[in-house]
Amino acid sequence: RKRSAYRGAFGKRQLAFVKASIARVPKDRLVMLMMHIPLTGTGDRQALYRLIEKRPYTLSISGHTHWQAHQFIDRGDGWMGAKPHHHIVNVTVSGTWWKGANDERGIPHTTMRDGAPNGYSIITFDGAKATFDFKASRFPANHQLRIHAPVALAAADLARTSVYVNVFAGSEKSTVKLRVNGGKWTPLKKTIEPDPYYVQLHAAEKLAKVSPELNPARDSYHLWKGPLPAKLPKGAHLLEAVTRDMYGREYTAKRILRVE
Repeated sequence: RKRSAYRGAFGKRQLAFVKASIARVPKDRLVMLMMHIPLTGTGDRQALYRLIEKRPYTLSISGHTHWQAHQFIDRGDGWMGAKPHHHIVNVTVSGTWWKGANDERGIPHTTMRDGAPNGYSIITFDGAKATFDFKASRFPANHQLRIHAPVALAAADLARTSVYVNVFAGSEKSTVKLRVNGGKWTPLKKTIEPDPYYVQLHAAEKLAKVSPELNPARDSYHLWKGPLPAKLPKGAHLLEAVTRDMYGREYTAKRILRVE
C-alpha cells in the first residue's frame, strides 16, 4: 500500500477546542500551546493565528524535527499580532534518534543534526512571562555553546579559515563575539548552514562504520561564524567566545588553536 504524505494540521475539532478553551482565559494570562509538528509546518496555522494573535501573551512549543530553533513568527507568515509570536522547536532527549558512537557510559552521543547536543528545556514561568533554559544531557548547565576551528593549521591558511560558534539555544536575538588571546572582542555573523563540527563528525563515524549511522547534517539556525586574524605567530592561541541570549544572560566557551 502506498504511504500517504506526512501532513501537519490542527483540524476543525482541535481548533474549536482551542477557541473554547482560551475564551475562559483572561487576556493578562499567558497562553501556551504545545504541539508535535512545528507551527510553521501546519497547513491550517492561519486559522490558529486568528484565534490567538490579538492576545498580548502567547507562546508555543513543538518537537518532531530533532533539531532546535527559536522562531519569531510575524507578518511574513501571516501572523497579524502586535508583536511576533515566539515558537520554540524544542531540543530532543533522543537527539538524532540515539545514533552515533557510544560515550564512556556506553550511551550514543546522539548529537542532533544541527550540531547541538541532545537534551531538554527547563521553562520558568513568572506571571505572563516564560524563560527557556537549554540543558545539554551529560553536560553542566553552562555548556551552552561550542567553538569549532581547526586544532592546528599553517600560518598561510589563517586568512581563509573561519571560526564557527554553535549557540545551542541561540536565536536571532542572540549576540556572539570572539576574541583571540584576550584581545578585542569581534562580533560574529549569524549564518544558516550545516555546522561543520557535525559534518566532520558524521564523515568520521561513517568512515569508522559506526552503527547506527548518524543522519546527514542539516542547516543550523543557531550558528555564527567569523574570520581568524590574518596574522598570528606560530604556537598556541586561546580562542574565547561569548554569547548574550534574549534574556540578557551571558555564556562563554574556550578552545586552543595551534599555528604551525
